[in-house]
Amino acid sequence: MIGKIFPKSAGSFKNRIRYIFGCTKHDHEISGIRTISFNTMSRDPLPGVFQGNEADLSEMIKEFDQVETLRRFTIDSDKPIKPVFHAMLSLRPGEALTTPQWRTAVNKYMADLGFDESNQFVAVMHQDKDHQHVHIVANRIRLNDEFSMVKDSNERSISLDSVSGIEDRFKLSKAPKPKDTWGVSISHAELQASIRDNDLPLKHKMIAKIAGAIEHTKLIDGDMFDFVGALRKQKVYIHLTLNDDGQPKGISYELDGKHISGRQLKRSRLTWHKLTKKEGISYDSETLSELQEEIARRDQVERPRLERLQYFFLRFQAGARRIPIKVKSANWRLDRDTRLILEALEVLLGIDLTFKGIGKPSKYYIEFTPGQPLVLPAGKQQEYEFDPQPA
Repeated sequence: MIGKIFPKSAGSFKNRIRYIFGCTKHDHEISGIRTISFNTMSRDPLPGVFQGNEADLSEMIKEFDQVETLRRFTIDSDKPIKPVFHAMLSLRPGEALTTPQWRTAVNKYMADLGFDESNQFVAVMHQDKDHQHVHIVANRIRLNDEFSMVKDSNERSISLDSVSGIEDRFKLSKAPKPKDTWGVSISHAELQASIRDNDLPLKHKMIAKIAGAIEHTKLIDGDMFDFVGALRKQKVYIHLTLNDDGQPKGISYELDGKHISGRQLKRSRLTWHKLTKKEGISYDSETLSELQEEIARRDQVERPRLERLQYFFLRFQAGARRIPIKVKSANWRLDRDTRLILEALEVLLGIDLTFKGIGKPSKYYIEFTPGQPLVLPAGKQQEYEFDPQPA
């Protein structure tokens, strides 16, 4: 079972109630509608709706709307409220509950979320081929002396626990947990497709794989090359878009031949900027061509990363004092290595070193292929107090 809480709203209950009784257009086929339970004074509007008469439906809507009017007359407050609550409980194909079982499930779910007998509600089941799901519309305003509101803090977590209890009680299939979707909500259309196909939607499956690759990369203190390799093991591939300087500005992900941009997947974590800044996956702009080669690979064969070495010449400055450092690296982790060197120098020398320039050390990159001489760029030999040739 999957439980979904839709965004709350202010104003009339008209649109939500007409929707669940099939009076407005749906984004899925409805082969059957059944009223599960309700606690209003008005009658079940479904028989009249089937006959084209919405009089009872209008009475139910009016009864729901009147509560906020009464509250406004009684409570001296200008604080805006959103009394319209709408949730859905969906079963997987092949699973079904009887009307009494659905009634029990709805009552448990509502009670767990803090609703009681003083809250109006109506629950209606939609049958879509072999897929049952129930819509619940409820009034968050209680019909008590204070016209108190049902609180919605932690309702997502409470909803998950409640659904899990319903699944256990009726021996239903377990729904995917939030960690499987990395905290990304599932739209109604994606929910229907997920239930129909008995699988996570492509978007959420992709996010789960990418999340695993990110966690693996962070665990090994890896860089963009490690991230690309971890994704490739999950058969997820990336594509970069470049800015005017020829450096990455955007990223999209490919799974099963379908592409989704990082911004569309999860803009707060999966864009190029968020990967390198927020997630801490290091990227050296000098390695773009090698990274593009790594990205283009589709085989699963592990290749050694020691095919080529680089020498980095760094210069730190403390006042007028310059400290040159030569670093040999085959792992493309300059930013991390630089921080470690800086910390070590501060401890050993007892001085406060700062990066020269805007937040970064002065640095030169000299590529070195084993077996070939290492040559410094013209004019740079005098910058250093040591022999740049490798041992």
